[in-house]
Amino acid sequence: MNSEDCSVTENSSSHLERGQKDHGTSIRFEKHHEGSIQVPIPCAVLTVFFITSLIIALVALNVGQYNCPGLYKNPASSDRHVASCEDEWVAYQRKCYFFSTTTNSWALAQNSCSKDGATVAVIDSEKDLVFLKRHAGGQEHWIGLNKEANQTWKWANGKEFNNWFNLTGSERCVSLNNTAIATVDCEANLHWVCSKPSR
Repeated sequence: MNSEDCSVTENSSSHLERGQKDHGTSIRFEKHHEGSIQVPIPCAVLTVFFITSLIIALVALNVGQYNCPGLYKNPASSDRHVASCEDEWVAYQRKCYFFSTTTNSWALAQNSCSKDGATVAVIDSEKDLVFLKRHAGGQEHWIGLNKEANQTWKWANGKEFNNWFNLTGSERCVSLNNTAIATVDCEANLHWVCSKPSR
């Protein structure tokens, strides 16, 4: 039943009662009060039902995206995320990080990282530092900052350290945990963090 059918059906009975001719194709709305229009009831009910159903469906879809985000992921973006870092590596700020489960000296940690095309973690920003502290937890992890005898502090990628955070202690290698960054004897056996740019 279309809107024209509804209008003609409703109006035809009122037109006939008043002795007016029914032209079949003309649609008329009867005025009851000044400024108000009589809308055919079956058409109005169908229109309200359709709009209400549409609104409910849209709300349900939006709520579903927040309650079940895994079901609504864009496959292209999830493929990009999977391809950006290998298994057991964590993606953050266009880098991939690996948190070791074993312990070793700083030099052996660096060797382990280089086998994966990475270095012991280079920290470029405060956000990176907060992220690493949070993921390191209470265990000390080597990061890629060390100093050769009579040299300045350098990152594992060769960049000089610009002292944007404080180092305490007199050792030549650096570790962090969730509360502190400290110098440590380079031969100590600690966990480590590798970092490399994401693909």
